[in-house]
Amino acid sequence: MNEWRFLILKPAQRYLKRLSKTDQERIINGFKALLANSENVDVKPLKGRPEHRLRIGSYRALFLIDQEKKLYIITQIGSRGDIYKK
Repeated sequence: MNEWRFLILKPAQRYLKRLSKTDQERIINGFKALLANSENVDVKPLKGRPEHRLRIGSYRALFLIDQEKKLYIITQIGSRGDIYKK
């Protein structure tokens, strides 16, 4: 079990389901690109928070990295302006 996987938590799943099919596919493809080659996607660590962010067009996905289990845990998905508000 050497491959990286991603897990989408409930709040992120609920947001994803409300989007159009086109946006859903774009976001899922962004996650798949992260799994395929994490160096060719726009990922940055967040300052003052444990998460990283993945930029997918006008959407952002916040995620945690579990090195031990080789797992990306998607905690939130949202629009660029609202995702960083708690």
